[in-house]
Amino acid sequence: MKPPLKMTRPKPDVDPNRKYCIKEVCDILNICRDTVRKYTANETIVCIRVTSREIYYLGSEILILHEVLTSRGKKI
Repeated sequence: MKPPLKMTRPKPDVDPNRKYCIKEVCDILNICRDTVRKYTANETIVCIRVTSREIYYLGSEILILHEVLTSRGKKI
């Protein structure tokens, strides 16, 4: 029996110091808004809240989320 195929995600090319809106984060990582919100709610990544409607993420947080999403066996 063959082992299951591992899906890999290429490391995103982001500026660690730039702010990205949630739509950009979703597009970069190819995930939905709910996934980003889930990892923000459990404090895996930290957002910058300008107003109640304006939420941004630093590129460094995108890289952290990428590592979480690609690590095997890590459940959060």
